[in-house]
Amino acid sequence: MNPTMIDTITRLFADRKLSRRQSFSAVAQDATPVAPDAEHGPEMLFVQSFQSGSIVPSDDVAGRYTVTLDHGLGETIYFSDRPERIVGSTPAAAFLDGLGFSDDNPPNAAILTHNQEGESTLAVVELFDPVYDAATNSVTYDLQILDHWQDASDLGFAETPVGLDAIGDTFGTAHLFIDDCSTSTIMCLDRKTLKHVAGLIGDDAHDGWCYSWGQAKCLPCQPWLDANLDTIQDYWDQQCNEMYPACKNNCFADGATND
Repeated sequence: MNPTMIDTITRLFADRKLSRRQSFSAVAQDATPVAPDAEHGPEMLFVQSFQSGSIVPSDDVAGRYTVTLDHGLGETIYFSDRPERIVGSTPAAAFLDGLGFSDDNPPNAAILTHNQEGESTLAVVELFDPVYDAATNSVTYDLQILDHWQDASDLGFAETPVGLDAIGDTFGTAHLFIDDCSTSTIMCLDRKTLKHVAGLIGDDAHDGWCYSWGQAKCLPCQPWLDANLDTIQDYWDQQCNEMYPACKNNCFADGATND
């Protein structure tokens, strides 16, 4: 595999992540961002590798395909860029449960496949509805080509990105490079009813979501409190109550730990 490809994919996803954060920046205008010197979580890229796979058009959604990736490692590799240089692995099932695959903001990914002649094909996609088979270490995803995917050809990939119909029905080894955590919104709910929304805390208040390898889930990036989920919950409960007088010191930060 061309070693420069990982850096190229990282830059592509970094640009996409910035645009996603900007699109959600108006969610909570009243939220007060945390101090800039607070510890920040790492930005990650994830890799899954498989021995073979197949792809067919989806029966349910026009423009989507269903890809089956067979005989993987049973682990998802994660790594961060400088300066942290964090690297490790998470069991595939735990990773899929923790990353989040919502239809309104799915993860971006680059899928690199090889045919029997050793020729490679690259497609830049969005991922939906993962299903993991622990017995065979296989994963099924629904894929949709990423909007403006042709723009990726300007980034210097060794392979020119193609549409999903160019991959072929079956293929040999495959690598899936998956983007970092997507955006989400913390809702400040009345603790008694857990229904009345006193206010929202958007990404501007914590600079987005970062992957915690210890908790195997996405958590607020700043301040980085991944060691203890109870500590995270208590901190954002307090933020809700300080930001929104309507809470009357009785709010619960729903979604702060993505549970």
